[in-house]
Parts: sequence; C-alpha cells; structure tokens
Amino acid sequence: MRDILVNYWHPVEEASKISNVPLPITLLGERLVIYMHMNEPVVFKDLCIHRGAKLSGGVIDDSGSIQCPYHGWKFDREGNCISIPSMDASKKIPPTWCIHKYKAKISFGLIWVNLSEKPEAFPTWPSDAWNDPKYKVFLVNSYVWESSAGRIAENAIDFSHFNFVHKGFTELADGPLIKEHDVKTNGDQINYEYYDSKLLRKYRIDFPFTVHDSKQVINTSNEHKTWSERGDSKEGDTTILTFIASPIDANLSKIFVFMARNYKIEEPDTNFTGGFDEIMEQDREIVEEQKPENIPLQIRAEVNVAVPDAASIHYRKLFTDKAEKLIDGPVDADKLFVTNC
Repeated sequence: MRDILVNYWHPVEEASKISNVPLPITLLGERLVIYMHMNEPVVFKDLCIHRGAKLSGGVIDDSGSIQCPYHGWKFDREGNCISIPSMDASKKIPPTWCIHKYKAKISFGLIWVNLSEKPEAFPTWPSDAWNDPKYKVFLVNSYVWESSAGRIAENAIDFSHFNFVHKGFTELADGPLIKEHDVKTNGDQINYEYYDSKLLRKYRIDFPFTVHDSKQVINTSNEHKTWSERGDSKEGDTTILTFIASPIDANLSKIFVFMARNYKIEEPDTNFTGGFDEIMEQDREIVEEQKPENIPLQIRAEVNVAVPDAASIHYRKLFTDKAEKLIDGPVDADKLFVTNC
C-alpha cells in the first residue's frame, strides 16, 4: 500500500507552526525533518548519512543549511554535504555524500510533502473556495487519532451513521433510512449527492484520504436543525467541511479539518465551530476501536449494504484497482488492506 500512497501529496503540519528550528515528523512511517528557510519548506529524511543520527536534533544556519548534532556534518538546502569538521578541509567531499531531500510546498495553510520522484497532481478545493471571495475558508482544528487514514476517511465518507453517533448534531433531516443515490468514480475522484429533505449534500473524495462534504440549504421550510445550520439559514447557504487524513505511522494519523462558508462572512469563525470537537470525539471513540484497524479490501471480509455503503464500496474498489495496476495483474484481496505504511 505504501508504494501507492507515496505518489500522493500529504499534509504534515500547519505552515504557521514551522520555523527555522528543525522539527521531526513522520509520514508513511518515514522519519523526516522539516524546517522553513526564506518562507519555503525544506524536508529531508531525518537521518545523517554518517552515523545515522537524527538531523532534527541539529541547527539551521543563516544560509538554510542543517548541521548534524552528532559530529557537526553540515548539509545545504539541497542535501549536499558542505562541511565535515573532523576531515581535512583541503580534501574534497564526495558528491554522493548527500542526504535525501523530499518535495514540499505550502498550500491551503499547510505544509504538504511528497515522498516519490513522480508525484501525482496536487489537490484542489471544491468551488475553488480558497480563491473565491464569496467563501471564507479556515482550519477548524487538527487531531491525532490512533487509527489508519483509510478508516478515518471512510468514516467521513459515510453519512448513514449520523443519526446514531451524532444524534442532535448532524442527523439527516428525513431519518436514518438511506435513499438511492448515484455514486461515480472518475479517475482519482469519487462524487455523489444526497438530499435529506433540507440539505443537498455534495460529497467529493479525492484519493487517497481527502473528503469534502458540501452542504447547501435547499428547503428552508424544513425546521430540522443540524450542527452547521441555524434558524436564519437562507436558501443557497453552503458549508463545505473538508477532512484530510495524513498517514503518520502504522495505525496513527493526523486529521486536518477545514470549513468553508458562503454566508455571514463577516462573523467570527468561532460562531460556526461550537460543538465540532465533540462531534470529532464521538467519531474517534468509534473509529479507534474498529477491527481490523485497516480497511480490508476483500469484499466479503465485512458486510456491505448496496445503498448506504455505495460510496465506501467505490472507495475500496479504487484502492484495489490501484494495487492491481501497480503489479499489473489481479491481487490477493485476502491479504490486501488500506494501511498507512
């Protein structure tokens, strides 16, 4: 599974939290060190090639070079070794004595990292909300869960649990029975819509672990209240909730949650986030206890109900298709799980 996931961009931290002090992070089980220089993120494997010390324990100089804390070896922003204090300065340092640098960029207020040489396309935002002045987009919060990113994303995909896990918060207006709805997969994206007699919910899943849930008010005469809607909601009011699960290690993931809205832009964001931590905690208590910890891709490993689980079935099939394409043939689904590593 890691061979598939390394090709995609994953967020690792809020950009505002990264400075010129090296920070150790882990992505897909890979130990990394990240720091900022000239407003650009620099990411290396957190491993000195000399004696395997963690570079994140070192320091950054004014040129953006990082110095290992063990023997003082220094590497420039491209990973080239430029100084070895214990070696005669007249001797040339071999060009192969370099540390591995990874692709990184700042976008949507986050630092994104790609571990491959051939990265997939960088993700976009529904309705181009980040660039549309009619929308206000902000980070609600980030969370670390002891769970696989696949289980977390699949939880965000699923709305048939709303009337049970999130009773009083995000219940569907017309009850727990899930009506027929079309789910379509197009490349690395899954799309579907669901109208619950008040809100039109438009879901977009960007492979592998990003879920956008756009909720538009359609029927203002329906008095049902949900967490993100208020009594003064107008037809067309749209809230986009975005969940991005970043695979840290084995069964550990970080979740970045964003909200976008096209109404009451001038009001404080905190007016729209009350109770959200409670909703996330309700989900965490369920997801962290799921067994197996990783999503099984054998179709019969878990029971699937055609209508309410339609999006999940498409999601799992997308992983299976990726695995088959990688090995150029059928896979043994009994041994295939959506893992972080």
